Amino acid sequence: MGLGALVLALTGVGEVLFGHPPMTHWKLMVHMSAVPIFALGLAAVALTWADLCRKESVPRLGKAAKVLFWIVLTCGLVVMLSGVLPMLPFFGTHGEHVLYLTHRYAGITLTVAILLHLPALRARPAPGR
Repeated sequence: MGLGALVLALTGVGEVLFGHPPMTHWKLMVHMSAVPIFALGLAAVALTWADLCRKESVPRLGKAAKVLFWIVLTCGLVVMLSGVLPMLPFFGTHGEHVLYLTHRYAGITLTVAILLHLPALRARPAPGR
């Protein structure tokens, strides 16, 4: 998931911050090529970490790490759905634009959540919590 997320962040969020959106040509091809790696990785992370990140689970992780985990999963799902749904004929021009903006801002939120989650994994919860 990390490799896919890194490529997607560099090509997607990097394009918004440092380039001239919307992304086109080879950047779009690289972006789309990283999607399966990210999607399979996100599913694997969800299956392997969800039990550890439940609210009432054993306190091996701090609250911040648990909350950020669920934000990453939620934003990941929103990003994937808002990237696929515009390919269906159910949305007009306005609907596709809303999905494009949803994809953009959920992607930015996902990137920030991943960057915050990594140091939160290292933080140990205080005893008794």
